[in-house]
Amino acid sequence: MKKVMLMMAMAGIMFAANAQADKKMDSKKETKMKEHVCTKACTKEKHAYAHGEKGHTCTDACKKMKG
Repeated sequence: MKKVMLMMAMAGIMFAANAQADKKMDSKKETKMKEHVCTKACTKEKHAYAHGEKGHTCTDACKKMKG
């Protein structure tokens, strides 16, 4: 019985460690954003940020294109 409880505890620890590693990887993906480069879509009043550039905010349309 002790072995079963020990195995369950170890499995829980491994699951928790893996979940934390996944969160760290996701946050690294988000921080690697390129600097903005102006295109024809940019105007004097407003910039048109592309996906992956600093300043870009994803919309529902943008999220649909990703997947």
